[in-house]
Amino acid sequence: MLRLLQIKNYALIESLELEFGRGLTVLTGETGAGKSIILDAIAMLTGSRAYTEAIRTGADSAWLAGIFDIARIHTLKDLLLQMGFDHDGSELVVAREIHRSGRNKCWVNGRLATVSALKEIGAFLVEIQGQEEHHAVLDPQQHLEMLDAAGGEELIALRGKVETTYAKVRSLAQERERLILNEQARLRQVDLLKFQQDEIAAAELIPGEEEELAKEREILRHGEKLREAVASAYGLLQGDGSGTGSVLEGLGKVLSFVQQGQRHDDRLTGIFQMLESANANIQQAAWELRDYAEGLEADPQRLSQVEERLALIQRLERKYGEGTAAILAYAEKVSAELEELLNSEIRASEVEKELEEASLELGDLAGRLSQARQAAAKELEGQVLRELPDLNLGNARFQVKVSQIPSDDGILYPHRESKMRVQVTSRGADQVEFLFSANPGQELRPLAKVASGGEASRLMLALKSILAESEDVPTLVFDEVDTGIGGSTALAVGAKLARLARHRQVLCVTHLAQVAGAADHHLSIYKEVRGGSTRVVVKPLDGEGRVEEIARMLAGDGDSEVSRQHARQLLSQRSTS
Repeated sequence: MLRLLQIKNYALIESLELEFGRGLTVLTGETGAGKSIILDAIAMLTGSRAYTEAIRTGADSAWLAGIFDIARIHTLKDLLLQMGFDHDGSELVVAREIHRSGRNKCWVNGRLATVSALKEIGAFLVEIQGQEEHHAVLDPQQHLEMLDAAGGEELIALRGKVETTYAKVRSLAQERERLILNEQARLRQVDLLKFQQDEIAAAELIPGEEEELAKEREILRHGEKLREAVASAYGLLQGDGSGTGSVLEGLGKVLSFVQQGQRHDDRLTGIFQMLESANANIQQAAWELRDYAEGLEADPQRLSQVEERLALIQRLERKYGEGTAAILAYAEKVSAELEELLNSEIRASEVEKELEEASLELGDLAGRLSQARQAAAKELEGQVLRELPDLNLGNARFQVKVSQIPSDDGILYPHRESKMRVQVTSRGADQVEFLFSANPGQELRPLAKVASGGEASRLMLALKSILAESEDVPTLVFDEVDTGIGGSTALAVGAKLARLARHRQVLCVTHLAQVAGAADHHLSIYKEVRGGSTRVVVKPLDGEGRVEEIARMLAGDGDSEVSRQHARQLLSQRSTS
Protein backbone atom coordinates (compact mmCIF):
# COMPACT_ATOMS: atom_id res chain seq x y z
CA MET A 1 0.00 0.00 0.00
CA LEU A 2 0.96 3.67 -0.32
CA ARG A 3 2.30 4.84 3.04
CA LEU A 4 3.79 8.27 2.28
CA LEU A 5 3.47 10.76 -0.58
CA GLN A 6 5.78 13.76 -0.94
CA ILE A 7 5.06 16.52 -3.45
CA LYS A 8 7.09 19.69 -4.10
CA ASN A 9 6.44 22.45 -6.66
CA TYR A 10 3.83 20.44 -8.50
CA ALA A 11 0.90 22.41 -9.99
CA LEU A 12 -0.47 24.51 -7.10
CA ILE A 13 1.28 22.45 -4.43
CA GLU A 14 4.34 24.15 -2.98
CA SER A 15 5.32 21.46 -0.50
CA LEU A 16 3.21 18.61 0.80
CA GLU A 17 3.80 15.39 2.69
CA LEU A 18 0.89 13.02 3.23
CA GLU A 19 0.73 9.82 5.22
CA PHE A 20 -1.83 7.20 4.20
CA GLY A 21 -3.25 4.33 6.20
CA ARG A 22 -5.12 1.16 5.41
CA GLY A 23 -8.80 1.17 4.58
CA LEU A 24 -10.78 3.92 2.84
CA THR A 25 -9.35 7.44 2.58
CA VAL A 26 -11.51 10.19 1.06
CA LEU A 27 -10.30 13.48 -0.38
CA THR A 28 -12.91 16.24 -0.26
CA GLY A 29 -13.07 19.93 -1.09
CA GLU A 30 -14.73 22.46 -3.31
CA THR A 31 -14.64 22.01 -7.07
CA GLY A 32 -11.26 23.21 -8.29
CA ALA A 33 -9.66 22.94 -4.86
CA GLY A 34 -6.93 20.62 -6.19
CA LYS A 35 -8.13 17.13 -5.27
CA SER A 36 -7.29 15.70 -8.66
CA ILE A 37 -3.80 17.22 -8.49
CA ILE A 38 -2.91 14.67 -5.82
CA LEU A 39 -4.26 11.82 -7.92
CA ASP A 40 -2.31 13.11 -10.92
CA ALA A 41 0.84 13.17 -8.79
CA ILE A 42 0.29 9.54 -7.80
CA ALA A 43 -0.27 8.62 -11.44
CA MET A 44 2.91 10.40 -12.54
CA LEU A 45 4.86 8.77 -9.73
CA THR A 46 3.81 5.35 -11.03
CA GLY A 47 4.80 5.94 -14.66
CA SER A 48 2.24 8.12 -16.41
CA ARG A 49 3.38 10.81 -18.83
CA ALA A 50 5.05 13.87 -17.31
CA TYR A 51 4.18 17.42 -18.34
CA THR A 52 6.44 20.42 -17.76
CA GLU A 53 3.25 22.49 -17.44
CA ALA A 54 2.67 20.71 -14.11
CA ILE A 55 5.70 22.46 -12.57
CA ARG A 56 4.64 25.17 -10.12
CA THR A 57 4.96 28.74 -11.41
CA GLY A 58 8.33 30.19 -10.43
CA ALA A 59 10.02 26.80 -9.91
CA ASP A 60 12.48 25.07 -12.25
CA SER A 61 11.48 21.55 -11.34
CA ALA A 62 8.87 19.44 -9.55
CA TRP A 63 9.60 16.60 -7.15
CA LEU A 64 7.43 13.57 -6.39
CA ALA A 65 8.26 10.71 -4.05
CA GLY A 66 6.36 7.83 -2.49
CA ILE A 67 6.98 5.05 -0.02
CA PHE A 68 5.10 1.81 -0.66
CA ASP A 69 4.67 -1.25 1.52
CA ILE A 70 5.44 -4.24 -0.75
CA ALA A 71 5.68 -6.99 1.87
CA ARG A 72 2.84 -9.00 0.28
CA ILE A 73 3.54 -8.28 -3.41
CA HIS A 74 5.81 -11.23 -4.17
CA THR A 75 5.62 -10.90 -7.97
CA LEU A 76 6.83 -7.30 -7.70
CA LYS A 77 9.76 -8.36 -5.53
CA ASP A 78 10.85 -10.83 -8.22
CA LEU A 79 10.49 -8.16 -10.90
CA LEU A 80 12.60 -5.68 -8.93
CA LEU A 81 15.42 -8.20 -8.63
CA GLN A 82 15.22 -8.98 -12.35
CA MET A 83 15.50 -5.26 -13.09
CA GLY A 84 18.48 -4.91 -10.78
CA PHE A 85 16.79 -2.92 -7.99
CA ASP A 86 17.72 -4.04 -4.49
CA HIS A 87 15.04 -4.08 -1.79
CA ASP A 88 14.58 -5.21 1.79
CA GLY A 89 11.39 -7.14 1.04
CA SER A 90 9.09 -4.73 2.83
CA GLU A 91 9.52 -1.18 1.51
CA LEU A 92 9.88 0.49 -1.89
CA VAL A 93 10.84 4.13 -2.40
CA VAL A 94 9.98 5.68 -5.77
CA ALA A 95 10.86 9.24 -6.80
CA ARG A 96 10.57 11.38 -9.90
CA GLU A 97 11.90 14.81 -10.84
CA ILE A 98 10.50 16.88 -13.72
CA HIS A 99 12.51 19.82 -15.14
CA ARG A 100 11.33 22.65 -17.34
CA SER A 101 14.14 21.75 -19.74
CA GLY A 102 12.30 18.50 -20.40
CA ARG A 103 14.79 16.36 -18.47
CA ASN A 104 13.02 13.72 -16.47
CA LYS A 105 14.72 11.60 -13.80
CA CYS A 106 13.28 8.61 -11.95
CA TRP A 107 14.62 6.65 -9.00
CA VAL A 108 13.67 3.28 -7.54
CA ASN A 109 15.15 2.60 -4.12
CA GLY A 110 17.80 5.24 -4.78
CA ARG A 111 18.85 3.94 -8.21
CA LEU A 112 18.15 5.71 -11.48
CA ALA A 113 15.37 4.10 -13.50
CA THR A 114 13.69 4.62 -16.86
CA VAL A 115 10.10 5.84 -17.14
CA SER A 116 9.13 2.53 -18.75
CA ALA A 117 10.56 0.62 -15.77
CA LEU A 118 8.69 2.96 -13.41
CA LYS A 119 5.47 2.30 -15.32
CA GLU A 120 5.97 -1.47 -15.18
CA ILE A 121 6.62 -1.31 -11.45
CA GLY A 122 3.73 1.10 -10.88
CA ALA A 123 1.28 -1.39 -12.40
CA PHE A 124 1.89 -3.59 -9.34
CA LEU A 125 1.36 -0.74 -6.88
CA VAL A 126 -1.61 1.43 -7.84
CA GLU A 127 -4.67 1.24 -10.08
CA ILE A 128 -6.34 4.55 -10.79
CA GLN A 129 -10.01 4.66 -11.80
CA GLY A 130 -10.53 8.11 -13.26
CA GLN A 131 -13.44 9.40 -15.28
CA GLU A 132 -12.18 7.62 -18.40
CA GLU A 133 -11.82 4.34 -16.51
CA HIS A 134 -15.40 4.69 -15.24
CA HIS A 135 -16.48 4.76 -18.85
CA ALA A 136 -14.57 1.53 -19.58
CA VAL A 137 -17.58 -0.39 -18.32
CA LEU A 138 -19.48 1.11 -21.26
CA ASP A 139 -16.86 -0.02 -23.79
CA PRO A 140 -17.53 -3.53 -25.19
CA GLN A 141 -13.84 -3.78 -26.08
CA GLN A 142 -13.07 -3.79 -22.34
CA HIS A 143 -15.77 -6.29 -21.40
CA LEU A 144 -13.76 -9.28 -22.58
CA GLU A 145 -10.76 -8.16 -20.50
CA MET A 146 -12.95 -7.81 -17.41
CA LEU A 147 -14.48 -11.24 -17.96
CA ASP A 148 -11.07 -12.86 -18.40
CA ALA A 149 -9.79 -11.16 -15.24
CA ALA A 150 -12.78 -12.60 -13.37
CA GLY A 151 -12.14 -16.04 -14.88
CA GLY A 152 -8.96 -16.59 -12.91
CA GLU A 153 -5.56 -18.10 -13.62
CA GLU A 154 -6.74 -21.17 -15.57
CA LEU A 155 -8.68 -19.05 -18.03
CA ILE A 156 -5.75 -16.63 -18.41
CA ALA A 157 -3.39 -19.56 -19.03
CA LEU A 158 -5.73 -20.96 -21.70
CA ARG A 159 -5.91 -17.53 -23.32
CA GLY A 160 -2.11 -17.47 -23.39
CA LYS A 161 -2.11 -20.74 -25.35
CA VAL A 162 -4.61 -19.25 -27.80
CA GLU A 163 -2.38 -16.19 -28.27
CA THR A 164 0.68 -18.39 -28.91
CA THR A 165 -1.13 -20.63 -31.40
CA TYR A 166 -2.69 -17.64 -33.13
CA ALA A 167 0.77 -16.11 -33.58
CA LYS A 168 1.99 -19.43 -35.05
CA VAL A 169 -0.93 -19.51 -37.51
CA ARG A 170 -0.22 -15.92 -38.59
CA SER A 171 3.48 -16.70 -39.08
CA LEU A 172 2.77 -19.81 -41.16
CA ALA A 173 0.19 -17.96 -43.25
CA GLN A 174 2.73 -15.22 -44.00
CA GLU A 175 5.36 -17.80 -44.95
CA ARG A 176 2.90 -19.52 -47.24
CA GLU A 177 2.13 -16.24 -48.99
CA ARG A 178 5.83 -15.59 -49.41
CA LEU A 179 6.42 -19.04 -50.88
CA ILE A 180 3.64 -18.79 -53.43
CA LEU A 181 4.74 -15.48 -54.88
CA ASN A 182 4.04 -14.78 -58.52
CA GLU A 183 5.55 -17.71 -60.44
CA GLN A 184 7.16 -15.46 -63.06
CA ALA A 185 8.88 -13.44 -60.35
CA ARG A 186 10.12 -16.66 -58.76
CA LEU A 187 11.50 -17.96 -62.07
CA ARG A 188 13.21 -14.64 -62.81
CA GLN A 189 14.90 -14.81 -59.44
CA VAL A 190 15.95 -18.42 -60.07
CA ASP A 191 17.54 -17.43 -63.41
CA LEU A 192 19.43 -14.53 -61.81
CA LEU A 193 20.75 -16.65 -58.98
CA LYS A 194 21.79 -19.46 -61.33
CA PHE A 195 23.72 -16.97 -63.48
CA GLN A 196 25.52 -15.59 -60.43
CA GLN A 197 26.25 -19.07 -59.11
CA ASP A 198 27.64 -20.23 -62.49
CA GLU A 199 29.70 -17.08 -62.98
CA ILE A 200 31.43 -17.44 -59.62
CA ALA A 201 31.87 -21.21 -60.00
CA ALA A 202 33.44 -20.80 -63.46
CA ALA A 203 36.11 -18.55 -61.97
CA GLU A 204 37.31 -21.43 -59.72
CA LEU A 205 38.48 -18.97 -57.11
CA ILE A 206 40.91 -19.84 -54.36
CA PRO A 207 40.66 -17.82 -51.11
CA GLY A 208 43.46 -15.21 -50.99
CA GLU A 209 44.80 -15.94 -54.48
CA GLU A 210 44.54 -12.30 -55.55
CA GLU A 211 47.33 -11.42 -53.12
CA GLU A 212 49.67 -14.07 -54.54
CA LEU A 213 48.84 -13.04 -58.10
CA ALA A 214 49.56 -9.40 -57.32
CA LYS A 215 53.02 -10.38 -56.00
CA GLU A 216 53.74 -12.51 -59.08
CA ARG A 217 52.66 -9.68 -61.41
CA GLU A 218 55.04 -7.32 -59.67
CA ILE A 219 57.94 -9.71 -60.28
CA LEU A 220 57.01 -10.36 -63.90
CA ARG A 221 56.65 -6.65 -64.64
CA HIS A 222 60.14 -5.81 -63.25
CA GLY A 223 62.11 -8.93 -64.23
CA GLU A 224 64.88 -7.02 -66.08
CA LYS A 225 65.52 -4.67 -63.18
CA LEU A 226 65.60 -7.60 -60.80
CA ARG A 227 68.19 -9.41 -62.99
CA GLU A 228 70.42 -6.34 -63.19
CA ALA A 229 70.28 -5.77 -59.44
CA VAL A 230 71.02 -9.40 -58.59
CA ALA A 231 73.85 -9.67 -61.17
CA SER A 232 75.48 -6.55 -59.76
CA ALA A 233 75.22 -7.87 -56.24
CA TYR A 234 76.65 -11.21 -57.28
CA GLY A 235 79.55 -9.54 -59.13
CA LEU A 236 80.48 -7.54 -56.08
CA LEU A 237 80.45 -10.61 -53.88
CA GLN A 238 82.02 -13.15 -56.23
CA GLY A 239 83.96 -10.96 -58.64
CA ASP A 240 84.46 -11.39 -62.39
CA GLY A 241 86.20 -14.73 -62.04
CA SER A 242 89.76 -13.43 -61.79
CA GLY A 243 89.46 -13.14 -58.01
CA THR A 244 90.38 -9.45 -58.13
CA GLY A 245 88.40 -6.85 -56.19
CA SER A 246 85.54 -9.05 -54.96
CA VAL A 247 84.08 -9.00 -51.47
CA LEU A 248 84.89 -12.65 -50.97
CA GLU A 249 88.50 -12.16 -52.19
CA GLY A 250 88.99 -9.25 -49.78
CA LEU A 251 87.41 -11.16 -46.92
CA GLY A 252 89.75 -14.08 -47.66
CA LYS A 253 92.77 -11.80 -47.23
CA VAL A 254 91.34 -10.48 -43.96
CA LEU A 255 90.95 -14.03 -42.67
CA SER A 256 94.56 -14.80 -43.58
CA PHE A 257 95.90 -11.79 -41.71
CA VAL A 258 93.82 -12.47 -38.59
CA GLN A 259 94.84 -16.15 -38.64
CA GLN A 260 98.50 -15.14 -38.68
CA GLY A 261 97.94 -12.89 -35.68
CA GLN A 262 96.02 -15.62 -33.85
CA ARG A 263 99.20 -17.69 -33.73
CA HIS A 264 100.66 -15.11 -31.39
CA ASP A 265 97.55 -13.94 -29.45
CA ASP A 266 94.62 -16.27 -28.85
CA ARG A 267 92.37 -13.25 -28.15
CA LEU A 268 91.96 -13.01 -31.93
CA THR A 269 90.35 -16.46 -32.00
CA GLY A 270 86.82 -15.12 -31.48
CA ILE A 271 87.26 -12.50 -34.19
CA PHE A 272 88.61 -15.09 -36.56
CA GLN A 273 85.59 -17.30 -35.94
CA MET A 274 83.18 -14.43 -36.68
CA LEU A 275 84.98 -13.60 -39.92
CA GLU A 276 85.04 -17.25 -40.88
CA SER A 277 81.26 -17.49 -40.30
CA ALA A 278 80.66 -14.29 -42.28
CA ASN A 279 82.73 -15.66 -45.15
CA ALA A 280 80.61 -18.81 -45.26
CA ASN A 281 77.33 -16.82 -45.14
CA ILE A 282 78.48 -14.47 -47.91
CA GLN A 283 79.55 -17.43 -50.03
CA GLN A 284 76.08 -18.98 -49.51
CA ALA A 285 74.37 -15.69 -50.38
CA ALA A 286 76.41 -15.42 -53.58
CA TRP A 287 75.36 -18.90 -54.66
CA GLU A 288 71.70 -18.13 -53.98
CA LEU A 289 71.91 -14.85 -55.90
CA ARG A 290 73.34 -16.80 -58.84
CA ASP A 291 70.51 -19.34 -58.67
CA TYR A 292 67.89 -16.54 -58.36
CA ALA A 293 69.31 -14.77 -61.41
CA GLU A 294 69.36 -17.96 -63.45
CA GLY A 295 65.67 -18.59 -62.51
CA LEU A 296 64.50 -15.18 -63.72
CA GLU A 297 63.10 -15.37 -67.21
CA ALA A 298 61.03 -12.90 -69.17
CA ASP A 299 57.58 -14.47 -69.64
CA PRO A 300 55.15 -12.05 -71.34
CA GLN A 301 52.59 -14.83 -71.75
CA ARG A 302 52.53 -15.60 -68.03
CA LEU A 303 52.27 -11.88 -67.23
CA SER A 304 49.26 -11.63 -69.52
CA GLN A 305 47.64 -14.62 -67.81
CA VAL A 306 48.17 -13.14 -64.35
CA GLU A 307 46.75 -9.78 -65.34
CA GLU A 308 43.72 -11.39 -66.96
CA ARG A 309 43.11 -13.42 -63.80
CA LEU A 310 43.34 -10.32 -61.61
CA ALA A 311 40.99 -8.43 -63.93
CA LEU A 312 38.45 -11.26 -63.64
CA ILE A 313 38.64 -11.16 -59.84
CA GLN A 314 38.19 -7.37 -59.87
CA ARG A 315 35.06 -7.68 -62.05
CA LEU A 316 33.60 -10.21 -59.63
CA GLU A 317 34.52 -7.98 -56.68
CA ARG A 318 32.50 -5.10 -58.12
CA LYS A 319 29.45 -7.36 -58.20
CA TYR A 320 29.77 -9.60 -55.19
CA GLY A 321 32.15 -8.14 -52.61
CA GLU A 322 35.74 -7.18 -52.00
CA GLY A 323 38.17 -10.08 -51.99
CA THR A 324 37.85 -13.73 -53.01
CA ALA A 325 36.63 -14.65 -49.51
CA ALA A 326 33.66 -12.24 -49.83
CA ILE A 327 32.87 -13.50 -53.34
CA LEU A 328 32.87 -17.12 -52.20
CA ALA A 329 30.69 -16.21 -49.18
CA TYR A 330 28.24 -14.56 -51.55
CA ALA A 331 28.25 -17.73 -53.67
CA GLU A 332 27.25 -19.77 -50.61
CA LYS A 333 24.41 -17.34 -49.92
CA VAL A 334 23.25 -17.59 -53.52
CA SER A 335 23.29 -21.38 -53.33
CA ALA A 336 21.13 -21.34 -50.20
CA GLU A 337 18.60 -18.91 -51.72
CA LEU A 338 18.53 -20.87 -54.95
CA GLU A 339 17.93 -24.11 -53.11
CA GLU A 340 15.10 -22.49 -51.15
CA LEU A 341 13.48 -21.17 -54.33
CA LEU A 342 13.87 -24.47 -56.17
CA ASN A 343 12.38 -26.27 -53.18
CA SER A 344 9.69 -23.65 -52.52
CA GLU A 345 6.95 -25.88 -53.87
CA ILE A 346 8.00 -28.64 -51.47
CA ARG A 347 8.22 -26.19 -48.55
CA ALA A 348 4.89 -24.64 -49.53
CA SER A 349 3.29 -28.06 -49.26
CA GLU A 350 4.90 -28.57 -45.84
CA VAL A 351 3.79 -25.14 -44.64
CA GLU A 352 0.29 -25.81 -45.87
CA LYS A 353 0.11 -28.95 -43.75
CA GLU A 354 1.59 -27.18 -40.71
CA LEU A 355 -0.83 -24.29 -41.18
CA GLU A 356 -3.79 -26.64 -41.43
CA GLU A 357 -2.81 -28.45 -38.22
CA ALA A 358 -2.11 -25.18 -36.37
CA SER A 359 -5.49 -23.79 -37.47
CA LEU A 360 -7.25 -26.93 -36.24
CA GLU A 361 -5.39 -26.63 -32.92
CA LEU A 362 -6.39 -22.96 -32.71
CA GLY A 363 -10.03 -23.93 -33.25
CA ASP A 364 -9.83 -26.51 -30.47
CA LEU A 365 -8.20 -24.04 -28.07
CA ALA A 366 -10.61 -21.24 -28.99
CA GLY A 367 -13.53 -23.59 -28.30
CA ARG A 368 -12.11 -24.53 -24.91
CA LEU A 369 -11.54 -20.85 -24.14
CA SER A 370 -15.13 -20.09 -25.08
CA GLN A 371 -16.38 -22.78 -22.71
CA ALA A 372 -14.24 -21.32 -19.92
CA ARG A 373 -15.58 -17.85 -20.68
CA GLN A 374 -19.18 -19.07 -20.70
CA ALA A 375 -18.66 -20.57 -17.25
CA ALA A 376 -16.90 -17.41 -16.05
CA ALA A 377 -19.74 -15.31 -17.51
CA LYS A 378 -22.36 -17.19 -15.48
CA GLU A 379 -20.28 -16.81 -12.35
CA LEU A 380 -19.67 -13.10 -12.98
CA GLU A 381 -23.37 -12.50 -13.65
CA GLY A 382 -24.27 -14.04 -10.30
CA GLN A 383 -21.60 -12.07 -8.46
CA VAL A 384 -22.66 -8.75 -10.02
CA LEU A 385 -26.34 -9.42 -9.30
CA ARG A 386 -25.45 -10.08 -5.67
CA GLU A 387 -23.56 -6.77 -5.52
CA LEU A 388 -26.24 -4.61 -7.18
CA PRO A 389 -28.79 -4.50 -4.30
CA ASP A 390 -26.08 -3.00 -2.10
CA LEU A 391 -25.74 -0.23 -4.69
CA ASN A 392 -29.50 0.53 -4.90
CA LEU A 393 -29.86 -1.45 -8.12
CA GLY A 394 -31.88 -4.29 -6.63
CA ASN A 395 -34.32 -4.44 -9.57
CA ALA A 396 -31.59 -4.35 -12.21
CA ARG A 397 -30.66 -7.29 -14.37
CA PHE A 398 -27.20 -7.99 -15.72
CA GLN A 399 -25.98 -10.48 -18.29
CA VAL A 400 -22.65 -11.27 -19.91
CA LYS A 401 -23.19 -12.13 -23.56
CA VAL A 402 -20.50 -14.29 -25.17
CA SER A 403 -20.90 -14.68 -28.93
CA GLN A 404 -18.93 -15.40 -32.11
CA ILE A 405 -18.95 -13.91 -35.60
CA PRO A 406 -19.40 -16.46 -38.44
CA SER A 407 -16.87 -16.22 -41.26
CA ASP A 408 -16.18 -18.47 -44.24
CA ASP A 409 -12.48 -17.62 -43.92
CA GLY A 410 -12.34 -18.28 -40.18
CA ILE A 411 -11.39 -21.28 -38.06
CA LEU A 412 -13.45 -24.41 -37.46
CA TYR A 413 -15.34 -23.87 -34.21
CA PRO A 414 -15.77 -25.01 -31.49
CA HIS A 415 -13.48 -27.90 -32.50
CA ARG A 416 -11.86 -29.42 -35.59
CA GLU A 417 -14.77 -31.78 -36.30
CA SER A 418 -17.22 -28.87 -36.52
CA LYS A 419 -18.65 -27.49 -39.76
CA MET A 420 -19.00 -23.90 -38.51
CA ARG A 421 -16.30 -21.31 -39.10
CA VAL A 422 -15.88 -18.10 -37.09
CA GLN A 423 -13.59 -15.09 -36.92
CA VAL A 424 -10.62 -15.36 -34.58
CA THR A 425 -8.07 -12.95 -33.08
CA SER A 426 -5.25 -13.34 -30.59
CA ARG A 427 -7.93 -13.05 -27.87
CA GLY A 428 -9.89 -16.00 -29.22
CA ALA A 429 -13.14 -16.31 -31.14
CA ASP A 430 -15.40 -14.54 -28.63
CA GLN A 431 -17.15 -11.21 -28.60
CA VAL A 432 -18.13 -10.21 -25.05
CA GLU A 433 -20.71 -7.57 -24.19
CA PHE A 434 -22.44 -6.63 -20.96
CA LEU A 435 -26.23 -6.40 -21.18
CA PHE A 436 -28.22 -4.40 -18.64
CA SER A 437 -31.72 -3.48 -17.61
CA ALA A 438 -32.22 -1.08 -14.70
CA ASN A 439 -35.99 -1.46 -14.34
CA PRO A 440 -38.49 -4.37 -14.32
CA GLY A 441 -40.22 -4.93 -17.63
CA GLN A 442 -37.37 -3.58 -19.73
CA GLU A 443 -35.48 -5.99 -21.95
CA LEU A 444 -31.77 -6.51 -21.58
CA ARG A 445 -29.85 -4.25 -23.92
CA PRO A 446 -26.19 -3.31 -24.43
CA LEU A 447 -25.00 -1.52 -21.32
CA ALA A 448 -23.53 1.41 -23.24
CA LYS A 449 -26.98 2.22 -24.69
CA VAL A 450 -29.14 2.09 -21.58
CA ALA A 451 -27.04 2.80 -18.47
CA SER A 452 -26.90 6.30 -17.02
CA GLY A 453 -23.63 7.77 -15.74
CA GLY A 454 -24.52 6.90 -12.16
CA GLU A 455 -25.50 3.36 -13.08
CA ALA A 456 -22.27 2.88 -15.03
CA SER A 457 -20.21 4.14 -12.07
CA ARG A 458 -21.96 1.75 -9.71
CA LEU A 459 -21.50 -1.18 -12.08
CA MET A 460 -17.79 -0.37 -12.33
CA LEU A 461 -17.63 -0.31 -8.53
CA ALA A 462 -19.42 -3.65 -8.36
CA LEU A 463 -17.00 -5.16 -10.86
CA LYS A 464 -14.02 -3.71 -9.00
CA SER A 465 -15.34 -5.20 -5.76
CA ILE A 466 -15.51 -8.61 -7.43
CA LEU A 467 -12.18 -8.39 -9.23
CA ALA A 468 -10.39 -7.05 -6.15
CA GLU A 469 -10.26 -10.58 -4.76
CA SER A 470 -8.37 -11.87 -7.81
CA GLU A 471 -6.18 -8.84 -8.52
CA ASP A 472 -2.90 -8.17 -6.74
CA VAL A 473 -2.79 -4.36 -6.96
CA PRO A 474 -2.91 -3.21 -3.32
CA THR A 475 -4.04 0.39 -3.83
CA LEU A 476 -7.17 1.44 -5.74
CA VAL A 477 -7.77 5.10 -6.50
CA PHE A 478 -11.26 6.34 -7.50
CA ASP A 479 -11.76 9.80 -8.93
CA GLU A 480 -15.41 10.75 -8.32
CA VAL A 481 -16.85 7.24 -8.61
CA ASP A 482 -20.06 8.75 -7.19
CA THR A 483 -20.81 10.87 -10.26
CA GLY A 484 -24.53 11.12 -10.98
CA ILE A 485 -25.82 9.62 -7.73
CA GLY A 486 -27.11 10.85 -4.39
CA GLY A 487 -29.33 10.06 -1.41
CA SER A 488 -29.61 6.43 -0.37
CA THR A 489 -27.61 5.36 -3.42
CA ALA A 490 -24.70 7.46 -2.18
CA LEU A 491 -24.94 5.68 1.17
CA ALA A 492 -24.81 2.35 -0.63
CA VAL A 493 -21.76 3.40 -2.67
CA GLY A 494 -19.99 4.58 0.47
CA ALA A 495 -20.69 1.26 2.19
CA LYS A 496 -19.46 -0.64 -0.87
CA LEU A 497 -16.21 1.33 -0.97
CA ALA A 498 -15.73 0.68 2.75
CA ARG A 499 -16.18 -3.07 2.22
CA LEU A 500 -13.79 -2.98 -0.74
CA ALA A 501 -11.25 -1.23 1.50
CA ARG A 502 -11.19 -4.26 3.79
CA HIS A 503 -9.16 -6.05 1.08
CA ARG A 504 -7.37 -3.11 -0.54
CA GLN A 505 -6.22 0.37 0.33
CA VAL A 506 -8.78 2.67 -1.32
CA LEU A 507 -8.34 6.39 -2.04
CA CYS A 508 -11.42 8.21 -3.29
CA VAL A 509 -12.09 11.78 -4.44
CA THR A 510 -15.73 12.53 -3.65
CA HIS A 511 -18.27 15.33 -3.42
CA LEU A 512 -20.80 13.23 -1.51
CA ALA A 513 -21.11 13.45 2.25
CA GLN A 514 -22.49 9.90 2.38
CA VAL A 515 -19.29 8.53 0.83
CA ALA A 516 -17.08 10.74 3.00
CA GLY A 517 -18.90 9.53 6.10
CA ALA A 518 -18.02 5.90 5.30
CA ALA A 519 -14.27 6.55 5.20
CA ASP A 520 -11.63 5.49 7.70
CA HIS A 521 -9.52 8.57 6.94
CA HIS A 522 -10.51 12.01 5.70
CA LEU A 523 -8.35 14.62 3.93
CA SER A 524 -9.75 18.10 3.31
CA ILE A 525 -8.26 19.97 0.37
CA TYR A 526 -8.55 23.71 -0.17
CA LYS A 527 -6.73 26.66 -1.69
CA GLU A 528 -5.27 29.60 0.11
CA VAL A 529 -3.60 32.77 -1.12
CA ARG A 530 -0.44 33.81 0.70
CA GLY A 531 1.89 36.59 -0.43
CA GLY A 532 0.00 36.94 -3.70
CA SER A 533 0.52 33.25 -4.53
CA THR A 534 -2.13 30.50 -4.56
CA ARG A 535 -1.30 27.14 -3.06
CA VAL A 536 -3.12 23.90 -2.28
CA VAL A 537 -3.38 22.88 1.35
CA VAL A 538 -4.28 19.38 2.56
CA LYS A 539 -5.57 19.00 6.10
CA PRO A 540 -6.21 15.64 7.77
CA LEU A 541 -9.57 15.77 9.55
CA ASP A 542 -10.74 14.09 12.70
CA GLY A 543 -13.41 14.62 15.30
CA GLU A 544 -15.29 17.92 14.96
CA GLY A 545 -13.22 18.94 11.98
CA ARG A 546 -14.59 16.01 10.08
CA VAL A 547 -18.12 16.73 11.26
CA GLU A 548 -17.80 20.30 10.00
CA GLU A 549 -16.50 19.23 6.56
CA ILE A 550 -19.24 16.64 6.05
CA ALA A 551 -21.83 19.21 7.16
CA ARG A 552 -20.46 21.58 4.52
CA MET A 553 -20.79 18.85 1.90
CA LEU A 554 -24.40 18.25 2.95
CA ALA A 555 -25.66 21.83 2.98
CA GLY A 556 -22.82 24.09 1.97
CA ASP A 557 -22.66 25.40 5.54
CA GLY A 558 -20.50 23.68 8.10
CA ASP A 559 -21.93 25.86 10.88
CA SER A 560 -25.51 24.64 10.49
CA GLU A 561 -26.47 22.56 13.52
CA VAL A 562 -28.90 20.52 11.44
CA SER A 563 -26.14 19.69 8.96
CA ARG A 564 -23.70 18.93 11.74
CA GLN A 565 -26.20 16.57 13.35
CA HIS A 566 -26.69 14.81 10.05
CA ALA A 567 -22.91 14.56 9.66
CA ARG A 568 -22.58 12.96 13.08
CA GLN A 569 -25.27 10.48 12.11
CA LEU A 570 -23.35 9.50 8.96
CA LEU A 571 -20.17 9.00 10.95
CA SER A 572 -21.97 6.93 13.58
CA GLN A 573 -23.35 4.67 10.83
CA ARG A 574 -19.79 4.04 9.68
CA SER A 575 -18.65 3.09 13.14
CA THR A 576 -21.47 0.57 13.57
CA SER A 577 -21.40 -0.97 10.07
